[in-house]
Amino acid sequence: MPQSPVSVRNAAGATEVELVDCSLELGGGALELAGAVVVVVGADFGGGRAHATVAVILNALRALRIPARHRPPARTDELLHRFAREHPKLLAARTTVRQAADALACGPGPDADAAVRHAYTLLTGQLLPHERAEETQLYPALTKVLGGPEGTVTMSRGHAEIESLARRLGRHLGESPDGIQRDQIDDLRATLYGLDAVLTLHFAQEEEAYFTLATTDPHRPT
Repeated sequence: MPQSPVSVRNAAGATEVELVDCSLELGGGALELAGAVVVVVGADFGGGRAHATVAVILNALRALRIPARHRPPARTDELLHRFAREHPKLLAARTTVRQAADALACGPGPDADAAVRHAYTLLTGQLLPHERAEETQLYPALTKVLGGPEGTVTMSRGHAEIESLARRLGRHLGESPDGIQRDQIDDLRATLYGLDAVLTLHFAQEEEAYFTLATTDPHRPT
């Protein structure tokens, strides 16, 4: 069966990624929900891990546009503004993940190795601290606004998937201190494309479902 990607993009089409690590029997087509689109082109390129990654993406879509039960208190509003303003600053770090996956297309080499290690440095130094702070600070505050933990549980699963993929990437690099090996390429690319897809949708989802709960525009200068 030919290899085909899963494409994930936001409603404006500004971000599009391809998850080539997939093995789904969805028959092609598109799933659209509340400002996010997952286009499943179909097919067979991976294994069990792909099922987990794509399942997280599809489950995450179901959490969009969660109605607020209460007006955010001042402290929660401050958190919404803080994390909303961090998102654009993390775009460069997110971009390196996709670039690292692309760099591996021609196999191992010094440039590809450097790209993957650079992406991992930004992932662990910038992206993961942001996700962990959301999990421990923003999400508990939002449970009160949304009327219970159900409003953030799916997003927490997204955080867990990002952490899992980051650990998987770190294991690969730990096993190859002198340079990425050819037999690591397929799984590294699957891991990086999976990270790219989950991060892209996760960020778009938070902006759509959570940051819109702020009482004023989080991106408006104060």
